Amino acid sequence: MIITEEVKQVVQGTAFLSLVTSNPDGSPHLIIAGKGEVSGETVVFGIYKMEQTQANLLKNKNACVAGAVQKAGENPKGFRLTGTAEAQGKQLIFTPSKAEALL
Repeated sequence: MIITEEVKQVVQGTAFLSLVTSNPDGSPHLIIAGKGEVSGETVVFGIYKMEQTQANLLKNKNACVAGAVQKAGENPKGFRLTGTAEAQGKQLIFTPSKAEALL
């Protein structure tokens, strides 16, 4: 299981998750994907624009998602998720293969 309860809390607890795909020249394409919703072992984003991201994913499905949260009186928690993503209709479905703690 990649998406543990702790990872889920971070993913769903931040309003601004970052999503990185690879441009055709290999350079990173970073966007603020907004709110993500955990569904089983995937993170689902609503698609608003994301033209370059969708084009990148047609050629290379590899992607990363990063997010962090800090609740009052607690230490911050953050994760970087590495995996694959694809656009399906009005949603971007990210499937992580690895989760790493950032904080």
